[in-house]
Amino acid sequence: MTQLSISHVGKTYADGTEALRDIQVRANEGEIVAILGGSGCGKTTLLRLVAGLDTPTEGTIMVGGEPIAGTHPAISAVFQEPRLLPWLKVGANIAFGGQRLEATERTRRTEALLGRIGLTGYGGRWPRDLSGGQSQRVAIARALIGHPGVLLLDEPFSALDPFTRGSLHELVLGLWAELKPTIVMVTHDVDEAVTLADRVVVMKPRPGRVHDIMTVDLPRPRDKLSTAFELMKRRVLRTIDRSLADDRPKAVAASGAGGTSPWL
Repeated sequence: MTQLSISHVGKTYADGTEALRDIQVRANEGEIVAILGGSGCGKTTLLRLVAGLDTPTEGTIMVGGEPIAGTHPAISAVFQEPRLLPWLKVGANIAFGGQRLEATERTRRTEALLGRIGLTGYGGRWPRDLSGGQSQRVAIARALIGHPGVLLLDEPFSALDPFTRGSLHELVLGLWAELKPTIVMVTHDVDEAVTLADRVVVMKPRPGRVHDIMTVDLPRPRDKLSTAFELMKRRVLRTIDRSLADDRPKAVAASGAGGTSPWL
């Protein structure tokens, strides 16, 4: 298990666009943190910085108490698209995420993960033979084979139908309970955030800043039909609505709408 600390992080691009300003977020060991916010608040930019795919203009990102620069072996990521390697079969795609492992251990973990994600016997198939949900299961297994301390999820369920999305939520929670990585996920889905996260970070846009951080104090497994779950969703929605308040007059003037947030 690994703690992730984002301290006073900012990102300004070469053209002068300020994407992020003074971001301070901590994900404790084994915690699931969801990041929500309107368009332009820099959610994916922040995740790219943590993944080492880009560098912050200011501030520090620390894993396990040590500052990081670039990619880090303790961090794995799953993106919106599975990004499986089409020239490798399913088992080899999973094993690709465990290149630091000894060969026999890599094989053992690959077979174990195929069973864990419900794809026993699929190791010899090609990625093109999989459904969207199956492909994303393989991507999750590939990210977890090395037992990372930090798992980043960049809207990996957004393109899936509600039934498949729900089954993958259960899969991720099951694997998280076994391996206890620290998870930071970006999502536009409030229901998803309340289902999965221990805390929800709401960001506000232009530039991206932290507007509020809320604790989701609901027992697992979470009952989506409960009053407590619905109240938590409403609280998050209201917070997102407030985070967008500064931009609403311009949006209303441009559209002629009555000022109701698109989140509500």
